[in-house]
Amino acid sequence: MKDFTIVEVHWGDAWIETDDYSLKDAKKLSPDLRKTIGYLIGTTSECIILATDLYNKEKDTINTPMVIPWGTVSEWYEFEF
Repeated sequence: MKDFTIVEVHWGDAWIETDDYSLKDAKKLSPDLRKTIGYLIGTTSECIILATDLYNKEKDTINTPMVIPWGTVSEWYEFEF
């Protein structure tokens, strides 16, 4: 099985709220800050792509891909083992 790098990505996620806010309070809202760890599948000019699971028998198949746009990423790190 190909070894995939494990990375931690720090990023700001969009969210929605159905409550009413005053304009003053709405201007104080911010993204949810997240830290995600996964197998690094690849990068493009638009995003970083992670996966949660790899299959031993199906080497060309991954599970639960996660696409994180670069514009939301504040930093990311590769783990070394």
